[in-house]
Amino acid sequence: MRWPLYSLLFFALSARAAITEKLGSLEVSDLLIKPYFLLSEPQEAEFKIGDSSFQLNWSIDNQFQSVIRIGPRSLRNIMVHSEDEPDDSIGIVEGYAQLSSPYGQIRYGLMPIEHGVEGSWTERELLLPRSLFFTERIFPLRDLGASYSVRHNGYFSKFSVFNGEGDENPDGRMWFASKWGWERNEKAIISLSGLTGTTKPATTSGLSNTLASVDVEDEAQWRMGTFSLYLTPSKWKTLIEITMGELVQDEEVAGKFSGGHADLIYDSPSWAGLLRYDYLEPDSETDLDLRREISLGVVFKNAKQTSWIQLIATKVLEENQKVPNDRLLLIWQLTPIVTTPDR
Repeated sequence: MRWPLYSLLFFALSARAAITEKLGSLEVSDLLIKPYFLLSEPQEAEFKIGDSSFQLNWSIDNQFQSVIRIGPRSLRNIMVHSEDEPDDSIGIVEGYAQLSSPYGQIRYGLMPIEHGVEGSWTERELLLPRSLFFTERIFPLRDLGASYSVRHNGYFSKFSVFNGEGDENPDGRMWFASKWGWERNEKAIISLSGLTGTTKPATTSGLSNTLASVDVEDEAQWRMGTFSLYLTPSKWKTLIEITMGELVQDEEVAGKFSGGHADLIYDSPSWAGLLRYDYLEPDSETDLDLRREISLGVVFKNAKQTSWIQLIATKVLEENQKVPNDRLLLIWQLTPIVTTPDR
């Protein structure tokens, strides 16, 4: 009687191994709970779910992979050219197929755009909130499209084509992004990033977008370039990013904009000190519209760095009269995944 049982057990194990090999492996590769409390002048306060999300990966032989991330739709960071207010409803944030080989990596679907150094970091890796070019949605974080990237001896390049609307593409025009640079063991990164695309009234008509004094009722071409320098000697981290952009309408340069940020961080296993200077000039031809912010913060971590408490105060510097718009941000980040210490 034992032999039939042993045979049945052997057959079940063999069948399970065959099914596993055929179907690949499915895992929760990222889980992030990151609610926040925001207190801002004059007397405003709110709690939000923040950047909370989770990610599932399905892979076969470390070559073929599919990724899906669920979280607030605002994590796509749909550009200001496509919608006035970001949508915070829960939905698919990422959903793409990936092929990795010695000749590079191809992604296809709702994928990260990874503009600059900051844009390549996930929400779990951020010690400071996104800088002004992202919070004002001039740069996208994720969009529908395809990309190709390759690395060799520390040098890297990436090329992407995507809709530009973060979802459907009513104007039928595509956006293009590229990035070239050099990286050394994630402790030093130098890169140049480019972003260009065209918008039509089918997408922009009726929007309140005023970047570079754009006429939303006319076709517009956008060009942007970003220089990034990231250094992490010892426990100190420095990130400097500078962006220049221009708007072309009626075959002429109709406006220019610029900005950037400088971050200085002291990061130890138990705590971190944060300092940022951030600025945005949305229209070089308009006076008194320069946005400048200084942020000072501290982060407390547990021994495994799976729980962070982030307290960040931001002072807004106006060009003309003072406006009560300073803010205080309290974030609690929880994740079972240990964050890479070099981020």
